[in-house]
Amino acid sequence: MLLVQNITLALGIKPVFLVLTLMGTGTTWMAVFAAVGTSLLVVANGLRLPRA
Repeated sequence: MLLVQNITLALGIKPVFLVLTLMGTGTTWMAVFAAVGTSLLVVANGLRLPRA
C-alpha cells in the first residue's frame, strides 16, 4: 500500500503542473519546488515502511 501511495503522489503532481503551465499560471520554479517537495514527502512516507 505504501508503494502505491508513493507512486501515485510522485506521478500525480506532474499532470497538475502540466495543466497549470498550459493555463499560463504555472512557472518553472513552482514545478521545481513541487518536485522537491514531493520527493521529500515520498522519502518521509517511505521511512514509515520499517514501522509498518
